[in-house]
Amino acid sequence: MKTQAFIPVFKVRIKKLRKSITEELEKTKSERRKEALKGWIQDLRRLQATVTMADTQNKCPHCGERL
Repeated sequence: MKTQAFIPVFKVRIKKLRKSITEELEKTKSERRKEALKGWIQDLRRLQATVTMADTQNKCPHCGERL
């Protein structure tokens, strides 16, 4: 990963997506927007993978502490 500048933005987006997914899942099954829910979950997984990759790349190779 080239830059770490967008990681906080991605983390905020992950929180918002999780909140909207839980709100959508609280609805009855017939009222849920299935296509939107699938898109949100895919987006959430992609962002989470990006954040975890950035966290692993931003560690010291010797001691494992965050740079």
